[in-house]
Amino acid sequence: MAERSTADLALTLTRASRTPLPVQVADGIRALIMSGALAPGDALPSTRFLAQRLSVSRGTIVAAFDQLISEGALLASQGRPTTVHPSLPAHLLQQVSAAAPDPTAASTRRPASPGASTAAAPGRPDPVPAPAPASAPAVDLRPGLPRTTRIGDAAWRSAWRRAAAAPEAETGGLTGLPDLRAGIAEHLRLMRGLPTDPAALLVTAGSRDGLELILHALAATRGTLSIGVETPGYPGLRRVPQVLGHRIVPLGVDGNGLRVDALPTGAAAPDAVIVTPSHQYPLGGSLSLDRRLALLEWARNEDALIIEDDFNSELRYTGAPLPPLSAIDPHGRTVLLGTFSRLLSPDLAVGFVRPTGAALLAELRDVREVLGVRVSATTQHAVAHLLADGTVRRHTRTERLRLGRRREALLAAMLDVPGVRVLPMHGGSDAVIRFDTAGSHRGRAGADPEARAVAACADAGITVGRLSAAWGAESQAAPVDPSPAAAVGGVGGAGIVLGLARPADGAFSAMLPRLASALATVHHTR
Repeated sequence: MAERSTADLALTLTRASRTPLPVQVADGIRALIMSGALAPGDALPSTRFLAQRLSVSRGTIVAAFDQLISEGALLASQGRPTTVHPSLPAHLLQQVSAAAPDPTAASTRRPASPGASTAAAPGRPDPVPAPAPASAPAVDLRPGLPRTTRIGDAAWRSAWRRAAAAPEAETGGLTGLPDLRAGIAEHLRLMRGLPTDPAALLVTAGSRDGLELILHALAATRGTLSIGVETPGYPGLRRVPQVLGHRIVPLGVDGNGLRVDALPTGAAAPDAVIVTPSHQYPLGGSLSLDRRLALLEWARNEDALIIEDDFNSELRYTGAPLPPLSAIDPHGRTVLLGTFSRLLSPDLAVGFVRPTGAALLAELRDVREVLGVRVSATTQHAVAHLLADGTVRRHTRTERLRLGRRREALLAAMLDVPGVRVLPMHGGSDAVIRFDTAGSHRGRAGADPEARAVAACADAGITVGRLSAAWGAESQAAPVDPSPAAAVGGVGGAGIVLGLARPADGAFSAMLPRLASALATVHHTR
């Protein structure tokens, strides 16, 4: 049997538990096998790599593997990775995860209800950077910009050559090419621990196209919608409901992601919420398991849909990868919204939608039949090839290591800069720097620390983003935790957002001292 790709293990360990860590690891792997997230023949990460990812000793992982090998769940071979046993015992294969949603569940849509549409002003645009000094090359650190050099040229060219040679008749229909949907399903299983039937996926032209598809399907039965959005949050997706005429409901966040305890209930509850549970933009928080379960329970009680934006989930470089909400949703209340634009290229415009219930899937197909498919067959073939030959997974792991090193370099560069604080980063390609505003003279023109920082960076030839752009005009109603641990600092908080992915390695390293010097002036200019 051919060896399969190495899977990322979405394991969560509780150090306060009385259950020993090796037992927790073994239980977690066993659950992944029973749910189908790990299939017979899948290669597991090395014990050394997994120990580093989970921040435990290698002996903990070795003990867990030994237990599963003795049970017949894993197979160890000299000189080869440990794999899920190709011939698992029947008592393991026959077990099904109790949390798996019923794909035949009936639709839970409410009847249409009228509502008002309130447009919010977008955040302030980033300023045009000043020309860089002649001695210092300009560096663009605006958030959301990907690497200009992406996948290896050979793999990229090969994928497009093979795509161009595909038969013209293979268009994929309304849901996308079968090969691409199969590749996405395997990607979700291996990289996100989410078993997926390819037939339950729809190919989209990126996350905005997917969100538009979801909102059209939801509005067909509910009319004008109220959509909850994280505040601060990603401006691009937040504007989509407004353009479609729906009402925005701001939802507060803290350093751990969405404030589930502050979600509106009853008549004030939104029809749907857009959340980034794995990597909240721009603050970087991740929803803990108790918050995830509480969010799912809230959605069930309020008859609401959770639109899970899988933002930067693959690029988590601290700790284990986190399972998506869809993997633990027993009620069919979630729909996963994904894109390969951030990982591969924004010009690619390929993504997917994965609803958890058959009823919503049918509604999405109905809308797609009206709007049509927006991704060319050639592009779909190319991405399918990149997924099938493992290029995307290898590229993802390379990017994790690269961004993790840049995170450490940024933290080291900012360590001795007075008055600045880099918010914790567990993954993703952006970083947030906040300022100590105590004693600032805000009455004087130009005293705003965010404006001073942006200007100082521009003078140094560095373009950065404004943190305030992640807040919309509707954000004044958002509940915000004022405690220091919240890492938010209040509505409209000042700071800058840095995109770590775009510069070349040499340019990034050379830029850090200039960035530190520029931000040091913010503290001293009072």
